[in-house]
Amino acid sequence: MISDVPMAILNFPVYNLGLEVLNYGSIGAILGHELTHGFDNMGRKHDKYGNHVQWWSNKTIETFENLTECFIKQYDNFTIDGVEGHVKGKNTLGENLADNGGVNQAFTAYKNYVSQFGEEAKLPGFENFTHEQMFFIAYGSIWCESTTVQDLQEQLEYDEHSPNSIRVIGALQNSNEFTKAFNCPKGSFMNPHKKCKIW
Repeated sequence: MISDVPMAILNFPVYNLGLEVLNYGSIGAILGHELTHGFDNMGRKHDKYGNHVQWWSNKTIETFENLTECFIKQYDNFTIDGVEGHVKGKNTLGENLADNGGVNQAFTAYKNYVSQFGEEAKLPGFENFTHEQMFFIAYGSIWCESTTVQDLQEQLEYDEHSPNSIRVIGALQNSNEFTKAFNCPKGSFMNPHKKCKIW
């Protein structure tokens, strides 16, 4: 799974951003994403050698599949202004699970870093943001893109990835750490009452 990470992204502007909080929010979430693929709806069907075997118990598989229904329904409801159709939650499930797992694992890793080394200095110009907020800002920034309506239309129809804006919104709607960092009111768009979580 890690072999899917191109060497080019192990450089600025995805890595080596000057502060570890930014590194964890960007490259950390990407590495977490790739690791999570080993436990997503396809990865769970392969052992550590890549062999197609059932290595989870039937009960674990049943619980996992029940939990994934939440993600399918959540992403099925995402639309993009000016673009026909909606995200296909079932088709994008593996990538959505990896996005959610990746950002959660990266945040946990960042908090472990802080407990060991302490918090860093603030980024000049961003002193009004907490370190936790900067983590999520870094996460969102890696998915910034300029695209066309036609490209988004094709992505909704054929791509196994959700559009980048949805990748950010979906994962952060499910993150209790994000809603706490930005003090999102319960029941608001970014802090819905129902959150999806597996890891």
